[in-house]
Amino acid sequence: MAPIVITSFVTTGEPGKFKEAKREVDGLKPHEILIKIRASAICHTDCYYMGAPDLCLGHEPVGDVTQVGSDVGNFKVGDRAGFSYVKSACCMCSECIAGRDNYCPDRVMFPGDGNNNGFADQAVVDSRFAYHIPDAMSYVDAGPIMCAGATVFNSLFSTATSPTHRVAVVGVGGLGHLALQFAKKWGTEVVAISTSDSKKEEATSFGANEFLNSRKFDDAAFLSSVEKFDLIINTTSADLPYDQYMSLLKPLGKFLVVGVPTKPMQVEGLPLILNGSAMQGSQTGGRVSLNETLKFAARHNIRPQIEILPFTLDGLEQGIQRVLDNKARYRVVLTNEV
Repeated sequence: MAPIVITSFVTTGEPGKFKEAKREVDGLKPHEILIKIRASAICHTDCYYMGAPDLCLGHEPVGDVTQVGSDVGNFKVGDRAGFSYVKSACCMCSECIAGRDNYCPDRVMFPGDGNNNGFADQAVVDSRFAYHIPDAMSYVDAGPIMCAGATVFNSLFSTATSPTHRVAVVGVGGLGHLALQFAKKWGTEVVAISTSDSKKEEATSFGANEFLNSRKFDDAAFLSSVEKFDLIINTTSADLPYDQYMSLLKPLGKFLVVGVPTKPMQVEGLPLILNGSAMQGSQTGGRVSLNETLKFAARHNIRPQIEILPFTLDGLEQGIQRVLDNKARYRVVLTNEV
């Protein structure tokens, strides 16, 4: 069988600049599939790796299965499929068995070896870490769900959030606008928190029952008047006044860190102890959570707000720059399908 030739856009070592590269793969291993990529979304995490040369980035791709390995039983040629941040795991440890392979000590996370990622015409993928795309979901809508959607869904899924809970989403951006939609469809009372009143109308359209401007939190009277939350999901990377936010939690409430903080986080310990509250990290989901993310999003018609650019070298560089400049509203997707 002829080798598989993959054309990728790889990093040059200069932030925001890429080049085209080709490589050959000598066929598939028994558990692997080949996916022809139809759409690939850009995540801010992609930007963290641009300083290293010759990496193919992108971890929100979707497309069509064109080849399957000899041991693959969960995909066939023609299936629509995507893959995400977790590229493989041992599949045998207690975390994997519990469906939390995203916490496997032997997991391989994006970008892996720098090959077989999303900014390419096709990718060789471990079929055990690929996901069926629901028929009701388009390629361009499915892309951002693979990581951004999975991350915010897992915030609700892993914390056993109830429809009776009151949930705050901090930040109305790439993650936040999806978190509002998932929390609303979950049945919770959902509140958007932002530094800008200009986000209020959009936040409401994404499902927020209420909107709070966090610039008012310095007013102690205002802060004490806010109804407390069972869960706060922080989707931003901003350095927040964490004690203010922790004071907004109900007893045993949780503050989830989803956006990557730019500075060390500091919080007073005694209020946490007296309130039984917790500050906890949360990442993208494992295989169980991600499959549920896709089904839930399709069932409830949850769709990212996207900007579409051509799946070309110029389109990729334009999209990356929009993400770096914080101008994307709210996810950039590369595709040549429209």
